Amino acid sequence: MRTVLFVVAALTAVSAQGTAPAPRAYFTEPAISPDRSEIAFISGGDIWAVPAAGGEARLLLSHPANEARPLYSPDGKRLAFTSNRTGGGDIYILTFATGEVARLTFDDGNEQLDGWSRDGEWIYFSSTSHDIAGMNDVFRMRATGGTPMEVAADRYTNEYFANASPDGRAIAITARATASAQWWRNGRSHLDEAEVWIARDGDTPSYEPVTSGGAKEMWPMWSADGKSVFYVSGRRSS
Repeated sequence: MRTVLFVVAALTAVSAQGTAPAPRAYFTEPAISPDRSEIAFISGGDIWAVPAAGGEARLLLSHPANEARPLYSPDGKRLAFTSNRTGGGDIYILTFATGEVARLTFDDGNEQLDGWSRDGEWIYFSSTSHDIAGMNDVFRMRATGGTPMEVAADRYTNEYFANASPDGRAIAITARATASAQWWRNGRSHLDEAEVWIARDGDTPSYEPVTSGGAKEMWPMWSADGKSVFYVSGRRSS
């Protein structure tokens, strides 16, 4: 597989010759490695990697099922991803040194991989498996496997797109709305109005609002020092 630019140029040349255009390859869900040397991405339901400077792409993982959401561990030695090879969708980890693929989650819900902790010890994900209303809750579990633990599980509230603070003491999440399944929707309705919150663990878990609603606001990200939270918003400036 060549780089994206090579494929697009080749397809354009075929179309210009008046022949029927070939099926277009797709390249989605890019994730850059911690050392910024390569980018993992999805094409054809498989996981590929290409040098960040451009060049030949190589196949990292192929399976008859569909893989999605590749995310490098902070040390760059492992790659977490989701796969529907066992049904609705579970989380797996590929260890580069050995090629071993380990399954982390084992339930009937559809797991959505959100990210790693900064120390590489934990995986954060959202799932509908434990909410009687069918809403997403946020969990974390050891990257080596174990029992998922609830991080944000407010009943009847959709919680997803979690991002752990650098010190691991707080989790920025998106809450409410249908953006977990329809993030690509253009425009806004009341069903799209997501909010950003910070969940703090402790004897009594607490929630702190970052945004006040009225727009689609999601995908929170912490600054390196943990003092700021960035997020995507569909709010129009007045």
